[in-house]
Amino acid sequence: MIANSAQITRHHLANQAGPAFSLIRKVCACGKASTAKQLVQHGKCAACAQAAVRDAIMPGDFAKLQHMLGAVQGKPKNRWGYRNYYCANISGAAREAMQRLVDAGLVTAGHESETQAYFHATRLGCKAAGLDAAGIKRAMED
Repeated sequence: MIANSAQITRHHLANQAGPAFSLIRKVCACGKASTAKQLVQHGKCAACAQAAVRDAIMPGDFAKLQHMLGAVQGKPKNRWGYRNYYCANISGAAREAMQRLVDAGLVTAGHESETQAYFHATRLGCKAAGLDAAGIKRAMED
């Protein structure tokens, strides 16, 4: 097959034009290695982003997030994520905690009745609670 010189030029130019980031390893401000893509998109490595989310919520809220996903002591890690809901009364401390988690992007509000409301963890919430890929997949089913 004879190559077309115009086609070769177009391919050459297409290969030169690339994104501003790459998957090359860079170092975050905290000193941990991260991809350049992660640093360009989020401004920090995944560990720093997760620490910022944990700092934004109260410790009791984090315990409720873990309970919501079944990620509690006494349960083996391979069972974490078997559930993904939390039922809270319409008024009370649990509802306020869930609202803080919704504001942080870790939880979404679900069905609400006259006396109670259901909440479900997001993928970010699953990651923050410490679930692995299989646990996140289990939690996101249904």
